[in-house]
Amino acid sequence: MYKLLALDMDGTLLNPDKILTEETKRSIQALMQAGTAVTIASGRFPASVWLHARAAGMNFPLVALNGAVTLDTATGSLLAGLPLAAADALGLARTVQEAGAYVQFYGYNTLFVPELNEFNIRWPLANVVVQPDRELTEENYSEQTGLIQVEPMNGNIEVFVQTTAEPMYKAAVISDDQTVLNRLLYTLQESGRFQLTRTGSRRFDVNAAGVSKHYALEQLCSERGIASSEVAAAGDYDNDIEMLRWAGLGIAMGNAKPHIQTIAQVVTGSNTEDGVAQAIKRYIL
Repeated sequence: MYKLLALDMDGTLLNPDKILTEETKRSIQALMQAGTAVTIASGRFPASVWLHARAAGMNFPLVALNGAVTLDTATGSLLAGLPLAAADALGLARTVQEAGAYVQFYGYNTLFVPELNEFNIRWPLANVVVQPDRELTEENYSEQTGLIQVEPMNGNIEVFVQTTAEPMYKAAVISDDQTVLNRLLYTLQESGRFQLTRTGSRRFDVNAAGVSKHYALEQLCSERGIASSEVAAAGDYDNDIEMLRWAGLGIAMGNAKPHIQTIAQVVTGSNTEDGVAQAIKRYIL
């Protein structure tokens, strides 16, 4: 019997409309009633991870920002964190700006952006627990959006990084120019100071070296006497690879890219088909 199921969020736990479906929620709750703990391991903000875990009634410490932080399931408060070193964050900002790309930094629950725009001002709303019968507006979800802040760095990113006292747990580098994006990915990778993961065709995430969902889960499990062979994990993207390889049962979603499906032991249905619920019923319960 598996003692823990770890779930990625986007593309895995949530359907394409970013909804935690009732079918998936019921399956998670049935699994917990049978004695298996369930957690989330995501690149999202801690508040978003915590809100979704609370909606499903999960019962194990949570992993956010690609493994840079672990948080308490009951309160959403920080348990442990591995931020970017200040010098590394400054070097990253300089490198990205010189290349003409965009960079934003993630505090615990604050997104720091070069300047506010129509896209990033709606970031908190993109992190709420979506209800199918409630229109996705600030007014309808204000009790959730208030947990995540968006703050401008007022154009001078280097000064901000040098003077802020808040730990930066993650950065995202974004560019529509694939040549620029690939060059930055290579340059930062060669430095050996960062953990880099593709999170979309236009962007990649940057964490401190050694940070991953796998590492965070391994630490939590070690503290609780859970072996990797007793862990099942499900995911769909590059930041899930190490987690799927480490877990006793690595589950790739049907919507995952072929290289993700290849490294997993099993492939379940897509997130349009409640693939997590299918995996729980077929492989774990």
